[in-house]
This record gives sequence, structure tokens and C-alpha cells, in this order.
Amino acid sequence: MSELWKLGIMLVVGLLVAYGGILVSLVLGPRRPSKTKNYPYESGIQIKGNAHGKVAIKYFLVALIFLIFDVEAAVLFPWAVKVGDLKLIAAVEGGIFLLILIVAYLYALGKGAIKWLD
Repeated sequence: MSELWKLGIMLVVGLLVAYGGILVSLVLGPRRPSKTKNYPYESGIQIKGNAHGKVAIKYFLVALIFLIFDVEAAVLFPWAVKVGDLKLIAAVEGGIFLLILIVAYLYALGKGAIKWLD
């Protein structure tokens, strides 16, 4: 409990730096709004049509699958480092985790979530 004051000071200093920078830019920054500045920048390409167009669901499915397997990698790397020290139970738990992920991958494959061509 006696060491928590250091963490509190670091938190306060971090918040002061973050919000202080924003406050300084609001106070000292120029305010000259114009139509050109308020126009969204799209890499120099002129905007055509409505910004709320339809997007194919396959992009979201691929993003979801990527997220699942990205989290898998984040969980498996530390597990792989320590699996030798944790003996058989860790290997069984890791195998069950991998089995669940393989089943999820096969399900997504079967539903056509990874298939790009129609």
C-alpha cells in the first residue's frame, strides 16, 4: 500500500500531460474555419455520392476471423513459453484451446466466410 502513491503520481502526471497538450492547443491554436478546412480529406480524391454506402458483409466476417486468430496468437505465445514448466495439464488445456479454434475455423470455412469469389 505504501508504494501506490508512486502509481498515483504517475497517473496524475500522465493525465496532466495528455490533457495539458489538448488544452494548450485549444488556447493557443488559430481558429480560422473555412469551407475547405471543414471538407473531409480523402487522399486528394473528390468525394462522389453518399458516404453511407453499402459494404459487403464478407469484409466484416474476415475482420472478425482475423480478430479471433489474433487473440489466439496473443494467448498462445506466452503459453508456449511456459508450457514446459507447467507439465501435462497445461498441454491438455492448450490442446483444448487449439481444438476449439480449429472447430471455429472449420465452421467459418464451411459457412463460406473466408471464400472471396462468388
